[in-house]
Amino acid sequence: MRMKRLKPYAYLAPALLTALVFVYLPFLRNIVESLFLVRIDRSLSSFVGLDNYRRVLADPIFWQSLGNTLLFMVLFVPLNLALILAAVLLTEREGRANKVYEVIFMLPMAMGMSSMALIFKYMFRPSVGIVNRIIGVDIPWTNDALAAMFSVVFLGIALDFGLDYLLLLSALRNIDKAPIEAARLDGASEWQLFWRIKAPLLGPTLFFVLFISMKDALLICAPIMVMTEGGPFRSTQTIVYQYYIEAFRNSNWSAAAAVSTLVFVMAAVITILSMRFEARRLHYEN
Repeated sequence: MRMKRLKPYAYLAPALLTALVFVYLPFLRNIVESLFLVRIDRSLSSFVGLDNYRRVLADPIFWQSLGNTLLFMVLFVPLNLALILAAVLLTEREGRANKVYEVIFMLPMAMGMSSMALIFKYMFRPSVGIVNRIIGVDIPWTNDALAAMFSVVFLGIALDFGLDYLLLLSALRNIDKAPIEAARLDGASEWQLFWRIKAPLLGPTLFFVLFISMKDALLICAPIMVMTEGGPFRSTQTIVYQYYIEAFRNSNWSAAAAVSTLVFVMAAVITILSMRFEARRLHYEN
């Protein structure tokens, strides 16, 4: 009898142990390091309390990185959602022609981040890149701060597009068609159908995609590392990329731990606010 009670926990043990070793213990270690001076070999030196946080918050580079992160989020989230909605509405109805569009829109899911970033890096080169040739304008994508940010935004959209598109397309095809058909018989336009019926029914999925986009925008690092390396003049250096620089280039583990903890706090605030908003606003009755 006792073995039967312990059996479910035995199945959970590998996952719990993995989470403990690779998530929770490193997280606790990070908090401890943020309160100490840490030597280059990552051994703890002396307790300094909140001094590491004070140094980070007094560093103008931190605020520049945070501003870049917020700018990326402001550009990325609405543009990503708008393009995904357009693609979903284009392929809403099932059919042979739409299958081709579905494959095209989900193709980015088959590509790795590094491969996609390298492709975009060469596509946006001012001198030989295909983007400037297509639009017929010589935009200094790598030398202008705003242009470089937009190039990273386009890369972020390409990386997230496949999964977000699949989520919204599945949700749209599974909503109740009865109110849509009734409104269409009453003479409602496609625009009215979307805003008055489809969008409210898609609310939970739209909000989930919005939340995931905000989270990805806050934590973006690797695509920037490959494509722009934070340049020009730190104009695309995000807060997580600053953590990477402090930790793995400068070996300033104390500052890196403080930055990482601050990022965790920001992500937690976004998550809590999102959950409260979802609980209050996004549930509907059939």
